[in-house]
Amino acid sequence: MTLVSRTLAAALAFAAALLAPSLHAQDKPLVAGVDGTFAPHAMPKLGGGVEGFNIDLIEEIGKKMGRKVEIFAGEFSGLIPAMNAGKIDFVGAPTTATPERAKNLLFSEGYLNTYFQFVSGARSADIKTLEDLKGKTVSVNKGSAYDKWAQENASKYGFKVESYGTNAAATQAG
Repeated sequence: MTLVSRTLAAALAFAAALLAPSLHAQDKPLVAGVDGTFAPHAMPKLGGGVEGFNIDLIEEIGKKMGRKVEIFAGEFSGLIPAMNAGKIDFVGAPTTATPERAKNLLFSEGYLNTYFQFVSGARSADIKTLEDLKGKTVSVNKGSAYDKWAQENASKYGFKVESYGTNAAATQAG
């Protein structure tokens, strides 16, 4: 395990420990929510279930805490509402810390930088500036920071936004 992974595991373990204040609650498995189609973080595996970097990390956190952890794979846009409703204990998916989210959520130390990027087909015209998006459709993962940015900038740059429940669906739509 790398230093970054150990640091994140320790930070997430501390955050998860805050979620289980009583000894009785520690008998219950922690439930971690992930977008199960967001490779390489979490993705379907042959034979059922999900696998990926975040799944390995979540399982390691459980081992360090001496707790069983169950994985709930759902649409990213539903993970924070599921946590707020008590259906899951923590989100184990890459989640951008924003001022709005920080008002209601406890974030661990970051372990991954993601940058806004556009993916287009090999036969599509090159997109070198945001102005090149004019007249195009931008597909995004519903509820993500990318979705928010696209919705806020669609009229400015003249593109249409389509939001999809999973990252895989957004990528395939493009």
